[in-house]
Amino acid sequence: MQSTNRFFHAYSGVAQLIRKEEKGVPNVYQQAEALGGKFTRITHGLPDKAVANFSPSIIKHGDRTLIAWRCQPEPFCFRHDSNYFYMNETPTEVYIGELADDSTILGAKKIRSKPHRLSYEDPRLFHGPDGELYVQFVGSTYASKYNKKDKRLFDQPKVIVCYLNKEGEALYPAIPPIGENKVIGKPEKNWCFFSHDDQLKCLYSTRPLKIECERGDNVEIDTSPLEAATGGSATFNSLPPINLGYGHLLFYHWKHMAKDETGFTYLLYHLGAYIIDKEFKEVLYVDEKPLFSGSLNDRLISWTDANANVVSFQPAVILPFGAYIEDTQLVMSLGVNDAFMGIFRCPLESIMKRMKRVS
Repeated sequence: MQSTNRFFHAYSGVAQLIRKEEKGVPNVYQQAEALGGKFTRITHGLPDKAVANFSPSIIKHGDRTLIAWRCQPEPFCFRHDSNYFYMNETPTEVYIGELADDSTILGAKKIRSKPHRLSYEDPRLFHGPDGELYVQFVGSTYASKYNKKDKRLFDQPKVIVCYLNKEGEALYPAIPPIGENKVIGKPEKNWCFFSHDDQLKCLYSTRPLKIECERGDNVEIDTSPLEAATGGSATFNSLPPINLGYGHLLFYHWKHMAKDETGFTYLLYHLGAYIIDKEFKEVLYVDEKPLFSGSLNDRLISWTDANANVVSFQPAVILPFGAYIEDTQLVMSLGVNDAFMGIFRCPLESIMKRMKRVS
């Protein structure tokens, strides 16, 4: 049983304390506090009337902090044939804006302003070797009438990369020929592009760690030490490597089915961390416990049929799509339960002291 303090703004300038007792996995606010940090939900500057805003990616670009995220304008609904779709045929979009503070976004706009048929999701902002700003995101005909059941390229998720101009418009879309990204019927996602040694690289997978390089040999590292944390569950990239000088800090996630004390079954995600050496040859340190785990105590979005009967739920998940180190502090953008998002700040030391040396 956990206890959490929250505040309800009954009137302008008046905050009323709410104390709530909760069972199960602590909510995102409590988990952030347990790491010696703070999670601040983004509540201002979001698109009007959206059902959910999540999968946020932050980046420092010059003297600005930019953020891109996935916006879901309409809820999911199941049809009579048990196939799901977005209401009013409105797919998800990727937006971009400037972070004024940890709860406020300025100038939110779609990265692609023209109408399109694809659903856009999971953006990750990155700098190219030229210092310019780029965005990768996933495009598909997911949950729309345009999906032809693996007959067309975008019937499965595919990674798209675009240049971002000063107005935040995504231009010159490219479909990188990595993995099975150009194979019809095969999904690709959870890549992480980054610049290192004056070349563009792509973190392709976590188990094993694979990095596709623009020039020279690709990288592959045995990451079996992560087994101590994941227990063999399906494992995915979360963020590109963060340079620590002596090595690189990586965040990744894994998922499995879980049950609460009532027998309710749901998909649960965990976020973990590890460190590799600066030459990208071996795993040095591993955190054997999750940093964050999805919680049923945070808002969980339900999917219904046409008569508003609940059919299933979104997964319980707390995932980052962007992070950077500021002085001695880790700053990370987190999406929670595919419902809302915010900024997590904590001393970098809080993460490092959890690490265990790999023998």
